[in-house]
Amino acid sequence: MAQSGAHVDEMAFLRGGGAMGRMIADHDWSSTSLGPLSAWPTSLKTTTSLVLNSSLPMALLVGKDGVVIYNDLHAQLIGKRHPTALGARASEAWPETASLSEQAIKAALAGERLSFRDLELTIYRRGEPEQVWVNLDCSPVMDEDGRALGVLIITVESTERVRAERRAKGEVTRLRNMFEQAPGFICLMMGPDLVVEYVNETHKRLFGDHHAEGRPYLEVFSDFAAEGRPEVLSVAYATGESYLTRAEPVRVPRPGGRIDELFLDLVVAPVKDHAGRVIGLCVEGFDVTPQVRAQQEAEETERRLSAAVSIARLGAFEWNLETGEATLDARAREIYGFGPDEPLTIPEVVQRIDLEDLPRVASEARDAERRGQVRREFDYRIRLPDGAIRDVVAVSDTVVGPDGQPRRVIGVFDDVTERRRAEKRQRLLINELNHRVKNTLATVQSIAAQTLHSAPDLATAREAFEARLIALAAAHDLLTAESWHGARLTDVVASAMAPFETTQRPQISRGGPPVWLTARRALALSMALHELATNAVKYGALSRLAGHVTILWSVSAEDQLTLCWDEQGGPPVKAPERTGFGSRLVQRSLAHELDGTVAFTFAPAGVRCAISFQLQPLSATTEAAMLHGLNPPH
Repeated sequence: MAQSGAHVDEMAFLRGGGAMGRMIADHDWSSTSLGPLSAWPTSLKTTTSLVLNSSLPMALLVGKDGVVIYNDLHAQLIGKRHPTALGARASEAWPETASLSEQAIKAALAGERLSFRDLELTIYRRGEPEQVWVNLDCSPVMDEDGRALGVLIITVESTERVRAERRAKGEVTRLRNMFEQAPGFICLMMGPDLVVEYVNETHKRLFGDHHAEGRPYLEVFSDFAAEGRPEVLSVAYATGESYLTRAEPVRVPRPGGRIDELFLDLVVAPVKDHAGRVIGLCVEGFDVTPQVRAQQEAEETERRLSAAVSIARLGAFEWNLETGEATLDARAREIYGFGPDEPLTIPEVVQRIDLEDLPRVASEARDAERRGQVRREFDYRIRLPDGAIRDVVAVSDTVVGPDGQPRRVIGVFDDVTERRRAEKRQRLLINELNHRVKNTLATVQSIAAQTLHSAPDLATAREAFEARLIALAAAHDLLTAESWHGARLTDVVASAMAPFETTQRPQISRGGPPVWLTARRALALSMALHELATNAVKYGALSRLAGHVTILWSVSAEDQLTLCWDEQGGPPVKAPERTGFGSRLVQRSLAHELDGTVAFTFAPAGVRCAISFQLQPLSATTEAAMLHGLNPPH
């Protein structure tokens, strides 16, 4: 019983193997180089099981002798050679293909694969010579140690297909003359490799004469295929479905590396045999490049016009003078304040022209019509339902009908409201600039006159004049940064003291709360601080290394600003015998410009100057911006 069970286990790999599985089990393998089934290695059993259970015709040639094992489908393929071929040497089983078997065994034992497509053979499966075509795939089979055990051959007969293709070739010949007379290009290709059977002269003119007949299409036109969509051909062949496209862009390589872009109306249609199987493809079409180019140019012109209108923020409109209908695009409706879907008439649009401008616009329109002027331009204001007023420029052309009478008006609206406001602001700025230039020139003239009057000699006068001009320029720079709306007091003090703070001079201390000054007061205070610092360098605390200047300011509850200039550590101070330009600038001009008071104290320990004036109230927005170090709103 144990031996019977072992025998059953040895035969387990033959289960499901059909008739050939039973024949293998009953065959005397001891007489072959393979030995009894019990001695077969696991790899041979596994491969035999795979062969028996395959849905394809398979044969296994084992060892150098090529001992033959095959499945039921292969048995049907070899006809009367079965069953004597089982267990025989390959050269004995199929003597007519002995050389082929020897080649496959030799390649497999070397670990190499062989593949044949539509291989033509003469065999004797029915006792008579028979011409057949087969596809063979020969793969090596390895044992447990990685050594070649034999060769696995998958055989698929392609006789019917090959014969069908050959019959179709006759049909191709019949069609050649007809194709040559066709107005479009035609290319006929056959077989799964899409071998070119025929191309007409139109195809050659368009894509070049590559002597393509007898060669695979994708090989002959490899550059063309790389630029296009070769998968269209393979899909059409595989599915049997036609491919149709209109104005398909195709890049065609030319000699010298140039690539032309053509536009084709294209049909890829499968060619089928009498049984409905796809055996090739017919590609035909027309070069519609001139038509497409003309269409593209028209569309490009329209796009450029549309882009220009969009970039310029213009609104397009059209009047139908026969029906009174008004057509406005989205931007035109936005300018005039109409809803996106609101139907409009010409009178409804015209009614939005400001009543003060409407008589003038109507008169200009009549004059243009009387002169036969086609292009017209009108500049007017419109009043929207919410009361807003916009400035509009309308440019239009009149389109006449066959009878010479106006039929349509087409044109654009341009909302120039902001442009008009900008022009107005520009005029104001120019006037303001003229005013400031005159004031600056007057200030420079006054500084020059007073400096020359008070200086003992010309060199001293030049030095003082240049220093005062530099101080004036620094103050102007500070105000320019704030668009001449004013400046922060901390910035005014820092700018005025900058020329006097060097590594050889003592530190100038300063501090106080945030304060915003108008441009006029900032300029006056900057010049005054410059004069105080200049005098301190010449005669006061800044003339000695041990000297020190403190600039402190405070603001009272009543918005009264008090700024104190206090010098310490300089030479002993005494009151001046005469008042110079600098002192007059501080005492008189500053008090006048600030609408405040200036008081000097000439104590022996150092000069002290107290400046006091009333601050102007600030808006909440300006004050918040100033406190956070931002530019106040203009």
